[in-house]
Amino acid sequence: MSPRPAVVTGLAAEPALVAISLSWDSLGFDPLIDHYRIYGLPGETAPDTADETALLGKSVYPRFRHTGLDVAGETWTYAVLAVTDAGERGEPSAPVTAASEPSVTATGTPVATIGDFDGRTLEHLLAPASYAQIPERFPDALIEYVDGTDAPGEAWPYLLPGPGDAWAGSKAYRARWTVTLESAPSEDHDLALWLVDTTRLGGLLRIAANGEHVTDLELPVGATRGSREGDATVPGTALRRALLELPVPAAALQEGRNVIELELAEGGWVAWDALGLFARG
Repeated sequence: MSPRPAVVTGLAAEPALVAISLSWDSLGFDPLIDHYRIYGLPGETAPDTADETALLGKSVYPRFRHTGLDVAGETWTYAVLAVTDAGERGEPSAPVTAASEPSVTATGTPVATIGDFDGRTLEHLLAPASYAQIPERFPDALIEYVDGTDAPGEAWPYLLPGPGDAWAGSKAYRARWTVTLESAPSEDHDLALWLVDTTRLGGLLRIAANGEHVTDLELPVGATRGSREGDATVPGTALRRALLELPVPAAALQEGRNVIELELAEGGWVAWDALGLFARG
């Protein structure tokens, strides 16, 4: 009889927006591990690994990303076991409980938004596949959008090109978003930048508010499909969503007109899902 695999150890969870990433210690090659089975239940009750309805997925690597969680945050409890190439199942790991991070789109109050936070580009200008028209519409590599006046389908292209995009002139495109505040905020705000996809080049998104540098965001490597496909909610899609959220200091904002500038300083395009400025609380 083939030996049973050892118990999985070192199971750890790392919370993220609408996701929880799991990792554990590899069991090596004696016996040869065919795959790991990841079980989970919402809440703080450990899953029964004999109940296949609790199976979340399988992985040949000692890691797994549980995605598609609620934007308000969810708590899950997980256990992992190994299966050998002979089909022998090991005992489950000690359970671990973790909560995903809540999004500011759920916890904050929207001050201004562009688009819907729904995993799609389709409400934006030229979506889902007419990217070649962007350099014709915006020859100066500058996109300007005024909240309350402009509409996503008329003024906000679904892609923001970058220096890595020869089709757009290999330029660092800038998007200037004008937002009017009734009063100067006393507390920091939050900026949500949700992307349907990015390119394999990754990139660097430089963010400023009223001419003051706020931060540089390193963009994740994407599938390079969002220039031609606009719906990341389709089952089995290759699109790689990215949810980027960051604080905007109260001191960077003012009563009246505010300009938030997004410059894709390095890398290739980003495909927008939606953007939002949110007050806390």
